[in-house]
Amino acid sequence: MDIQSALDYAEMMINTLSSTDQVAVRTAFGVVINTIDSAVTQSQGPSPEKLAIIALIDERIAEHKLIREDAIGDVVDAHIDNLDDKIADWMSNNFDVEEYNVGDAIESWADRNLEEKINEAINNLTFTVNVE
Repeated sequence: MDIQSALDYAEMMINTLSSTDQVAVRTAFGVVINTIDSAVTQSQGPSPEKLAIIALIDERIAEHKLIREDAIGDVVDAHIDNLDDKIADWMSNNFDVEEYNVGDAIESWADRNLEEKINEAINNLTFTVNVE
């Protein structure tokens, strides 16, 4: 069943022929070998072992894909929770109402703007007196 030994033997036998016959036999021999190769590779589909390995690989990929998707989802959720905490901390540290003295800010705005608004309202008042 040693293919190389068989080819070597055929080559040795072909070399005993005349040059013209050698060309004809080599051509015919090549056609036969190519035909056998094509027939064997085309007629054989994947072996049951190969199909089983492919199925196993597909199964493993599917399992790991789900595991990866779950892991990625968990990581994203953890980062979102972490970001929520960071935003809440930042907001409480940077927008503390007591720290900015909102009362004084409102009073200052009222001092600058309220007097003008009151004067405008008073100047636009009209009175009507009815006597009976």
